[in-house]
Amino acid sequence: MKKWQSSLPESFLTNMKKILGGEYETFLESYNQPTRRGLRFNLLKPHNQNISDLIQVPWCASGYEYPQDTRPSKSLLYNAGLFYIQEPSAMLPATVLCPKPGERVLDICAAPGGKSVQLAGFMQGEGLLVSNDASPSRCRSLIKNLEMAGVTNAAVLTELPHRLAPRFNSFFDCILVDAPCSGEGMFRRDPDAAKAYTSNKPDACAQLQRDILHHSAKMLKPGGRIVYSTCTFNSLENEGTVAAFLQAHPNFKQIPIEHENLKVSPGLDGISARIWPHKSPGEGHFVALMIKTDDDDKKNTIKFGDDKGKRHPAEFQDFCKEALYISDFNIEVCGGRLYHKTDSLDLSGLRVVRSGWLLGEISKGRFIPSQALAMGIKKPQARHFVELCESEAIRYLRGESLMPSDDFILPPGKPWILVCYHGHPLGWARLVQERLKNQLPTGWVTDTNFK
Repeated sequence: MKKWQSSLPESFLTNMKKILGGEYETFLESYNQPTRRGLRFNLLKPHNQNISDLIQVPWCASGYEYPQDTRPSKSLLYNAGLFYIQEPSAMLPATVLCPKPGERVLDICAAPGGKSVQLAGFMQGEGLLVSNDASPSRCRSLIKNLEMAGVTNAAVLTELPHRLAPRFNSFFDCILVDAPCSGEGMFRRDPDAAKAYTSNKPDACAQLQRDILHHSAKMLKPGGRIVYSTCTFNSLENEGTVAAFLQAHPNFKQIPIEHENLKVSPGLDGISARIWPHKSPGEGHFVALMIKTDDDDKKNTIKFGDDKGKRHPAEFQDFCKEALYISDFNIEVCGGRLYHKTDSLDLSGLRVVRSGWLLGEISKGRFIPSQALAMGIKKPQARHFVELCESEAIRYLRGESLMPSDDFILPPGKPWILVCYHGHPLGWARLVQERLKNQLPTGWVTDTNFK
């Protein structure tokens, strides 16, 4: 037995041999190959980067494989939110769901946020994206990835599906259920995933997956679509979970995925889609698409707030006059923090991490803009901005304050300055005594050796 093969769980190997038959040895041989590495360009921040050395991911127009010897996370443009590092298989679920601008979208198992960012790119800032994850600790990475990408139409919740369902009955146009799973598709790139695997894990995951799907079904509008996905190979968690869901919910039907157009393999049912590491440039994924034909409960319990006639706080009005060319925000004030909400939902009683786009907070009689605001606006929307060269941008991301260049026209007072690199915001600085005082939050300061 080869060394890499001996590290794979025996129950996993037995099941894969049953599923793949004559392709089993070819599948095992793929574990001798390097893992697939990918990045996906952010549709919210158009780029003109040279991508001649990248190979496009077949099922994602904005996704690319990158060479094994490169480290895109060490790029300044990564810190500007131009792209998200994501394994190529993981780009398929959001591609299949493909929300439209203006739709209401739920990503119910959203952390760490890669798929939410991809969904937001399709939505182009219009409509509502609710990114939820049951783990409060995992929501930290979810929030930062949404903010870095410049997402402005998302609310972040940390709730269990059974608590969401009664509040969002028949509310969403589309839902992504990228469910917790046994993670068999991760074994090649993450040996710890193989070590944590047990023979009863697929059964336990299947029960959880069916519960999440059951509650998600209640939140979907008639005619709405739901994508169910996992990063595992086990048929119990994939085709088996979908079949059980459809049997329990006759008001749903499964829609065939366009395998040839996406260059993915059919699932074992011939309708869903699979990515196999020995056939496609990915580690492994399962995706099924379903639509809701009618509603099983006409009652809609979602509540809306009344934002009509609300005035922006004076501190925020002053900031907009000083720093921005835009002021069309739908403001909610919560504990001194200001949020922009694209949909005036009443989220009271739920565990809310972000009720909308965090604009900043009022402290000591003045408005302090957030990093999320800096990353979500465009350079022309800022009254004062500074373009940094590469060395200055590196110093800024390391938390250093800077001297403005000689050609920078110093505005009066102590205004907020949008700091940019190649036209893309990196954060704020405050002009104090003719110096650009760094306002980058502590959690965004990095010691990366940029290349």
